[in-house]
Amino acid sequence: MPKREAAVVSPSTSKGTSKAAKTVAEDEELTPYDAYFAKFDAVKVKHPDIIGPMIIRGIQNSNCDSDDDEIDEDEIEDDERDTSKYTAEQMSTLRYVFITQRRNDRLDEMRRFVLGDQADHGIMMFNTSFSYEVQGGFYYFKSNIYAKAKTPADKFDLLYAYTYHLKVYDVWLHDNEGGMEGIVKNLANMWKRLLGNDDNKLGIDAEYTRPGVIQLLQDFKREIESACSEPPLKFIFQ
Repeated sequence: MPKREAAVVSPSTSKGTSKAAKTVAEDEELTPYDAYFAKFDAVKVKHPDIIGPMIIRGIQNSNCDSDDDEIDEDEIEDDERDTSKYTAEQMSTLRYVFITQRRNDRLDEMRRFVLGDQADHGIMMFNTSFSYEVQGGFYYFKSNIYAKAKTPADKFDLLYAYTYHLKVYDVWLHDNEGGMEGIVKNLANMWKRLLGNDDNKLGIDAEYTRPGVIQLLQDFKREIESACSEPPLKFIFQ
């Protein structure tokens, strides 16, 4: 089944950030959690086009005996949580991508593009045929959608949204009859060329969104290269 999609959190309702902002005003002795979100809020203020953050990687669990590598997203946002327990090292493992309205629109459009007729279904079914849809869809996306984007910022929003949903709905990667190496190689090359642009041209911030996208691609790379495929798939995006 597809993994749960990360939600875009409205700046006005982001629990962690509002608590951090209050702490900054009231207390100079910040916990690592509060210090992280104080900086987080400051970056959002500098970019008024941001409508909210999308979490890419949660806080990593410092308990080596735990079965979970990552602390649950709901626990991070729980008002009753003890945020003082998080270390600076743990907070540094968080990864976000800031979402603008245009980026949010592209996420919705690319979800529908990737899923096709199933996009509005409450229950989705995936089998080998989905890999053929993704395969044909990729080359259409590259030649007829991505190629027509006029600026690096437009290309970034499109490619981020498309890649995000390829990763979420990853059945195509594990249930196919081969021929996926063309998609993987082309997608990696598109990212390599695009990330060669500076952050200003891409319309992203250097503090959170670029590291967040790199994290997403690193996670995707691990998944792609661990898939059972002959020849082995290589996702060389850097």
